[in-house]
Amino acid sequence: MSSVSDSGESSGWGRRRHGVVGTIRNSVTLTIAVMGLLFFLGGYLINTGIWAAMLAVWGTALFLFGVTTYGIIWWQRR
Repeated sequence: MSSVSDSGESSGWGRRRHGVVGTIRNSVTLTIAVMGLLFFLGGYLINTGIWAAMLAVWGTALFLFGVTTYGIIWWQRR
């Protein structure tokens, strides 16, 4: 007899975390938003020069595009 066993995380937090990560991995628009956050943080870490400004602007634009597009798609499907 075969059975499916839990991975050891029986708490609701573990399932919720896997749900959020799975949602981001399966959504192109949320992946773009996460990349925007990473660009923004990269610009913040550089902190001086033209590359810091460019990364901050690109990151903000990607984040806003990803979140807005995801919201529009979610709203239309609802």
